[in-house]
Amino acid sequence: MARVIVLSVFIYVLIVTGGQGQVPLEDTTFWESSEENVYSTGLIWRDCNNDGYIDAFLSNGNDIVRAKNFIYISEYGTLPHSASWSSADNEYSGHCAVGDVDDNGFPDLAVANFLGAGGFVTMNLSNLYLNMDGLPNTIADWRSGDSTYTFSCAFGDADGDGDLDLAFATGMSYGGPALYDYIYYNIDGTLQTTPGWQSGVATEAMDVTWGDVDNDGDLDLAFCYDDKAAEVYYNYNGVIETTPSWHSMLASSANTVIFGDINGDGWLDLIVAFNYQNAGQGYYRVYYNDGTGVLEGYPRWRSGDGGYGSAIALYDYDNDGDDDLAAGRWWDQLRVYENLGDSLTSNPVWRAQPATVVEEIAWIDVDGDGVEAIVDTIYTSGDRKLFYTDKHPLQAIDSVIADGVRLTNSDYCYDMIDGWVSLGNEPSDHVVIFYQFSYKNDVTISNWDTYNMAFGNFSRPYVDFYSDVRVGQAPMEVQFSDSSIGATEWLWNFGDGESDIVENPVHTYTEGGAYDVRLENLLPDRRHNRTIKKMIVALADTVYMPRIVASAGDTVKMSIYLKNSQPMKYFVLPITYGGPLQLDYIDFDLDSCRSDYFDQVKMIAFSPFEGKATFSFTPDLYGSNPPLEAGYGRLINIYFLLQSGTGTNILDTTTLSSKQLLLDASFVKYQPFVMTGYVSLSDQIKGDVNGDGNINLLDILYLINYLYKSGPAPDAYAGDVDSNGAINLLDITYLINYLYRNGPPPIL
Repeated sequence: MARVIVLSVFIYVLIVTGGQGQVPLEDTTFWESSEENVYSTGLIWRDCNNDGYIDAFLSNGNDIVRAKNFIYISEYGTLPHSASWSSADNEYSGHCAVGDVDDNGFPDLAVANFLGAGGFVTMNLSNLYLNMDGLPNTIADWRSGDSTYTFSCAFGDADGDGDLDLAFATGMSYGGPALYDYIYYNIDGTLQTTPGWQSGVATEAMDVTWGDVDNDGDLDLAFCYDDKAAEVYYNYNGVIETTPSWHSMLASSANTVIFGDINGDGWLDLIVAFNYQNAGQGYYRVYYNDGTGVLEGYPRWRSGDGGYGSAIALYDYDNDGDDDLAAGRWWDQLRVYENLGDSLTSNPVWRAQPATVVEEIAWIDVDGDGVEAIVDTIYTSGDRKLFYTDKHPLQAIDSVIADGVRLTNSDYCYDMIDGWVSLGNEPSDHVVIFYQFSYKNDVTISNWDTYNMAFGNFSRPYVDFYSDVRVGQAPMEVQFSDSSIGATEWLWNFGDGESDIVENPVHTYTEGGAYDVRLENLLPDRRHNRTIKKMIVALADTVYMPRIVASAGDTVKMSIYLKNSQPMKYFVLPITYGGPLQLDYIDFDLDSCRSDYFDQVKMIAFSPFEGKATFSFTPDLYGSNPPLEAGYGRLINIYFLLQSGTGTNILDTTTLSSKQLLLDASFVKYQPFVMTGYVSLSDQIKGDVNGDGNINLLDILYLINYLYKSGPAPDAYAGDVDSNGAINLLDITYLINYLYRNGPPPIL
């Protein structure tokens, strides 16, 4: 067996610990899904669109109803209550698996379809939805060639070639038939349509998982069953045996099986959730590894009580170096068993309040407030391709370097729950794995009977800092403060290329943008770091109204421009155009506008008598368009007929039907600054403030009288001498320069 050494280098750290004996989990939910009667079953977390925030994949239907599958896309760390994506098809779906099958950098969704359209008397094909650009296709891109009953699937690298193969647990648990379990191999980014491996014995399998039980550098395959004892098929140099080398001596109905090192000896143990629906007592049990790669035949640990055991997941919630067990049942409370170093407590140390039908459990940091980047350097003797990260479950894997060469997506595959990475070729000396992990995971569940749920982790981070303001106009001065306990050194990175080394710095953001702020400090034990994404939002946004001179009878084209410093998800633009000139609204268009790709631009309010109209802009209604990126350009063209009148109409923002100017960037909502405009008749003379047909000293005096002696207001077009959108002292100065210092003429 190869000698493996793991060195963990902490790039940025957020360690969270609860008080002694306290489980830092809320017993009520902070998030629930909104859909009803979908009978959610499978739950996997991955960053679907590669925006740096974790998303939830769910397969639905179970054996109750044909339902669509869902993905909930996080909006800057906040999970929506309604699904952001749904499949086009409706199936009786069991569990799901998520991984990058085609090596394009986006995670794909595989679903085990339990029943066919006819329910229990019909079998079905299973699906794979490829993710090409941030969301999977709604119609399945791959379907298994064989119809079967299958309740669970799992990605693993069976043949050690660095890409994901797909295993299915098959068979009908309610009286048969027993069926052969399958593996569909990945051939150059495409799954086989007929299985490349099948078990030698037909069974009623409920769940399947992968793990290197014998530490020989390849993934073995474990199943649990409704009709027999759990089994492990060993992998010998990329070949899975067809007859299992290990099986439990305890034959009992089981629902879920996972691998994990419970006693910390470096060897994977097997944890099984038993369910007494059909037989047995329904305990959770652990089969320990004897240290040679062989699991003991009888479980050495079991839970203190039994029931409809249905889901289990491991995570070191108390950060003491060993994995604790979250477990769920049908019509019971989610609970946690603490790891005492070599075994688990027989009774739960924490329970959630609601009793639900739990189908799957996942530990994940939903809002990312506990995520750190870690680097594991693993030295090897050149005889293995499979490596485990020091921590799990993972938030993301960023990159892998083998013998100094950064690998491409097609050179390796991985699993974020168990933290394994499988390479296509053996490195001769070492592997470096860059990944993200949270010391502050929440616990989440899929529910068969109610809503999917998330229970929050309320631990406080070691690196704890804040600012006096989060949003403001650039230039924006921000006071940062570090409230970390015991910190003695600081290195701040403000996200704009600037840094500081004092405890509580003051920093000025001169340009608009959303800035990630990172603090690295020295605490009594060692250095720690934390990054808060989009912590500071400096605004530099302006709506530019046009300045137009026209004649009666003209069609006036008002082109409104927007400079936005944040990505725009939604925009409300109320305008007022009324005044002494009669302007009759005709229409609008998006010709040569930045908004020409938007799913929807429409007038949502109109008051011709007041001379007001409100427009809304929505780039994406259907999950296919990006927000409007930060930038500058034309947003809309609005057309009016100039009928009659004299003077000037001011173009500005307003309030109409309770709608106010609003730019929604998802992570912040705000009102941009407005540069007013006007529509004026062509007989107006710029600078002729008093309207006598000449530009002279009388116009300067007229402005002084208006600005400082409460005199009558000048025409908006004529009085705005420098055309900056306002009448003020600058216009007086401009006229003086023009008349007496050979300055430029008024700006038309």
